[in-house]
Amino acid sequence: MNNRNILKIINEEINNFDFLSNDEYLKEQEVTDLLQHEDLQKQFICDALLQKKDRVRVVGVVDSYISGDWEDNPEDAREVSLTYYLKMEYIYDIEQPPLQFELNFDADKISISIGGWYDPGRFGGTTDTDYAPEGESWYDGFDWGDINVALYTLDGDEIDFKAFKNAPPKIQTLFIREFTQNFIESESLDIQTREMKDNVQNTPYC
Repeated sequence: MNNRNILKIINEEINNFDFLSNDEYLKEQEVTDLLQHEDLQKQFICDALLQKKDRVRVVGVVDSYISGDWEDNPEDAREVSLTYYLKMEYIYDIEQPPLQFELNFDADKISISIGGWYDPGRFGGTTDTDYAPEGESWYDGFDWGDINVALYTLDGDEIDFKAFKNAPPKIQTLFIREFTQNFIESESLDIQTREMKDNVQNTPYC
């Protein structure tokens, strides 16, 4: 093989490499640019609140953790910490592949209060009158506003979530609740607060 042919092959390989790298970069940049559009972000919020499962999908849980003292000392429990990071897919255009990104919820201190009832039971009588202790606890105060919400690309670049920041407080609460309520209740206590009656249908936004 002469030098001219060798040089031609090398140049072709370089061009192919540069093209593939540049193409990948452009795709990543396109996703980032789309995620930064406030109109798209608002549509994502609405589609999530309207539970459009064909457009909004949780691909997986990246990290999850909740802690608090609701079990050890429920009467004096005052705060809960939360980490709940999700990998998401969102179809903004049915003719385009879904956007992939991370949606993160976290809080060092969520202010809470706990309600409930407790019956110590009765022992020492007869089998007909004795019964075991029983009770139930739930959150009767839960400050959703203490939970931080963030969008990230899969490469770890934070996206300014302008639509969430500019949304009414009730919509912010509904959005956080949509993604975190099941996890919180499955890992701690049920949430029985007044704002749990709110829904997107009685909160104008979408």
